[in-house]
Amino acid sequence: MTFLRLLLGNPTADPSADATTRRNVRYLYLEIGFASVLGAIVTFHAAFIVRLGGGKELIALLSAIPALVSAVFSIPSARLLERLTNRKRWLFGSLLFIRIGTGLIALLPILFPQDAAAWLVALVILLSLPTIFFTNGFQALLADIIPERQRATVFSVRQIIWAAGIVITSALAGIWLDNAPFPLNYQLMYLFGFVVSLGSQHYLNRLIVPESHRLPTRVHKAMRPADAPKAQLNANIGRMLFNTLIYYAGLTLPTALFTVYYIDELNASDAWIGFNSAVGFAGVVMGNLLWARLLRRHSYSWALRTSTLLTWIFPIGIALFPDLTAILLINWLVNLFHPGVELGSLNVMLKLGAGEHRALYMSWYNTVVNISLFAAPLAGVWLAEQFDIPTVLLISGGLRIVGGVLFNLNRVQEPSREAGSLLPSDS
Repeated sequence: MTFLRLLLGNPTADPSADATTRRNVRYLYLEIGFASVLGAIVTFHAAFIVRLGGGKELIALLSAIPALVSAVFSIPSARLLERLTNRKRWLFGSLLFIRIGTGLIALLPILFPQDAAAWLVALVILLSLPTIFFTNGFQALLADIIPERQRATVFSVRQIIWAAGIVITSALAGIWLDNAPFPLNYQLMYLFGFVVSLGSQHYLNRLIVPESHRLPTRVHKAMRPADAPKAQLNANIGRMLFNTLIYYAGLTLPTALFTVYYIDELNASDAWIGFNSAVGFAGVVMGNLLWARLLRRHSYSWALRTSTLLTWIFPIGIALFPDLTAILLINWLVNLFHPGVELGSLNVMLKLGAGEHRALYMSWYNTVVNISLFAAPLAGVWLAEQFDIPTVLLISGGLRIVGGVLFNLNRVQEPSREAGSLLPSDS
């Protein structure tokens, strides 16, 4: 934490924040450290499928079908969440279900020795339902327990802790997987990740949440003024969703192809895959530090417009330089820019969707993201069969550029405050 204080100031407290906020921030930092271990382990899903005999079509389904399920059920799940009492219990209960399901992956080679890869995909699809339920609600919960003035710092520090945990875990997991017998190496890894994730559950359950998360929205409607705003898809949110759809299509088009390309075409080992993941998340750490400092002087919308113009370097770089060492450098570099996209898009949406319907607004955003996650990887596999993987990577880079240009030309006006007026555009 000393290193973070030097770069970000004191990341655990704001002098103007009350004791409850400071306590919640501390627990949010602790929980994500535990969560990062399982977060690193699930990045090996695709590699496990390949080792079990699955191909790029199965890997495409791994991301596409859960994304379709999430896109279909994102808005209904948000509406359901608004009707529930004690949302905290439902949110963290769904997260525990996800983690138990992930731990059960360890049993698949025993229960289904011939079709373990297909069953892994089926299990991930099943877990997509509680995942989208948790995602919508937790994004809204974070906005309610973290004051707007602290969000950039808190979100950045959480991402830094997350990325640092993944760097360490991925590097060690890759070494472990290369030196232990298959499939026991993967089985023990998934079990270990589940056990460690229980530490995250412990600290999440200690969060103090606003009363609004204990009562259904219909109760608040009875207490609010008659002229209180309702959830509506205005032109500003529409621009945000449209730009996001195009950009994320470019981001997710080659999702199913990377691991296959690394293993089948470039002969990458599990150790290299783990090290590549570690290098990427090392870039995320540095990127969050960079964008947290930039956001002291610029708006979230500026960060979104700037960073989306820079991420094309990854797919195009891999297509032009198909070398494992070069890919490590390109992966590190692009992850300096991804935090700008994430901090910008999430915080812009949280401000656009302020109020009691925030979970519903975030479900619209997550639906758009998941539509891209569903359609683009399948399209990427089809294009790879018609042409080749480097061609798909070039198309991906082109779509990312188009998305970045849209964010600059089809601009989203960011509210200066969650309830209020619009910021002037940055030049």
